Amino acid sequence: MTQAGSARGKRNSMGTLREILGISCESESVMELRLFRQLCLAAAVLSLFVIVPSDYLIQLHLGGLLTDLGFGLVAFIFYREACRGRYHLASLFYLYLLTLNLCWFWKSGSLGSNGLFFFDAVLYALIFFRGRTRWFLLGAAIADWVALIAAESYFPQWIVPFKSPGARAIDLILSLTISALSCALMLWAVLSSYDREQRRLKNLNAELERNMAERAEAEHSLRENRELLNAVIEGTSDAVYAKDTKGRYVLFNSGAARITGKSATEALGKDDSFLFPGEESYNIMERDREILRSGEIRHLEHVLTNASGEKIVVQATKGPLSDENGIVTGVFGISRDVTAQRRVEDEIRMLNSELDLRVAERTARLQAAIQEQESFSYSVSHDLRAPLRHINSYSAILAEECSECLTPEARGYLERIRNSSRSMGKLIDDLLELSRIGRSKLEKTVVDLSELARVICIRLKEADPERRVEFRIAPDLTAHGDRILLQQALENLLDNAWKYTGLRESACIEVGRTEAGGHAAYFVRDNGVGFDMAYKDKLFGAFQRLHGAEFEGTGIGLATVKRIVKRHGGKVWAEGVVDAGATVYFTLEGGKARG
Repeated sequence: MTQAGSARGKRNSMGTLREILGISCESESVMELRLFRQLCLAAAVLSLFVIVPSDYLIQLHLGGLLTDLGFGLVAFIFYREACRGRYHLASLFYLYLLTLNLCWFWKSGSLGSNGLFFFDAVLYALIFFRGRTRWFLLGAAIADWVALIAAESYFPQWIVPFKSPGARAIDLILSLTISALSCALMLWAVLSSYDREQRRLKNLNAELERNMAERAEAEHSLRENRELLNAVIEGTSDAVYAKDTKGRYVLFNSGAARITGKSATEALGKDDSFLFPGEESYNIMERDREILRSGEIRHLEHVLTNASGEKIVVQATKGPLSDENGIVTGVFGISRDVTAQRRVEDEIRMLNSELDLRVAERTARLQAAIQEQESFSYSVSHDLRAPLRHINSYSAILAEECSECLTPEARGYLERIRNSSRSMGKLIDDLLELSRIGRSKLEKTVVDLSELARVICIRLKEADPERRVEFRIAPDLTAHGDRILLQQALENLLDNAWKYTGLRESACIEVGRTEAGGHAAYFVRDNGVGFDMAYKDKLFGAFQRLHGAEFEGTGIGLATVKRIVKRHGGKVWAEGVVDAGATVYFTLEGGKARG
């Protein structure tokens, strides 16, 4: 039942495509470096054993022949360097342009074959470089070609023509063939990489389908457990019931209906005066009030009048009902008709012994549950952190000391291990923070939310200064609450807004105040990817995420916000439209709307 909800980040267009398709940077770089080695080797072989001999046969100017010979030798040196793991991508590009410039006038200028090779330079820049570097090199190649054309038109005397038309024809045919082979080699490498990624995506899709099937099975098991619990409550012969702080029934099982003679439909929403005579109901309600005041579990005995008018003896175990914040919300009870057992002393002693044993078992289970929770917290904070530290430390040692011994693919795997351990550490920290929120003591003061928001926004800008984000923070946003918890809530909300606007060229994040039901409602609004309102009830649950792996996140942030707001006696909700942004509102206890 988990829906994905929290992560964004602005990348260039190629980086975004990799995140959406799941294409790994490591696999792509391996393909490019393999292609670079092949190009260096092909350039060296063709220059030394094809172009140079053909230059000699057509009696090319000595400067052009030596230039082609030098290009072939340097290309071979680059190939040897690449085999040792040193790749001179930009150097090969500049060497190529330098060779074309030197040979331009010695090979009849625009009437020769050099113009064909500029297409190889353009294709090389598009494949091997990203972002601004790609467009800079592409512009350099085009500008160089234009400059050569201009120089040729102004200084035609610099042009050295071919010895004969046949020599020019041989040069054009040979150059066209070599240029076509180079382009075909680069295009073949790109298409091969695309095919490999397509197969990998199919495998990822199959794995996703398996995960969804396993999740559906887990949800089915959870529903069965809930149905089993309801069946146990309804199937027991004991009266199981619960009341709110005003004594009105909110749970009433079939066992309680048999004792009182009233159905659940009749009893729900009513207090004990509806079920029993005046004095009996008064005694029961007075005992319940004592339990609410003391917060203790008690074992009581009532003499009641049943539906037939007969007096019955009922033993009851009652205690306070508390919510997740420890606030008492009512009374629970388990009652049993022990009239028959009272008639025989032995049976009474047996019943008392059994009840004592049950109480001891319940107390032991409660203590075991508390001890298990404490052990879990200790395990999360200590036992799980130690192996994570070891993983990070040893992987860092491997990366620093054994980097040259590892292949690029192995270094990629090592980096994935480190990223995964850091993600798990972040998840552990989020879970511990979520559990601590309910236990920490509230220290309420007047808090300037505007100032808190400005500090958080400055931190976000410093973390990614290249992003274009407009922050609109309303002045004089004050609230009465715990400063540390409210700062944590704002950090989670603004971090979410920052992530989910990551795909926008011009993002806008707004912090302000409005009115909702006569109370001041604070909000954080963005123009990010938004969400489907059909899933709004899942937003604030732990591990509930409405977006996929393209956005980072653990699914804990909004759950933490909800818990902080509830501790302040407020409520939180969200509104959004897919691809049109989202707004998260929250109120705090005592916050009045402005008149």
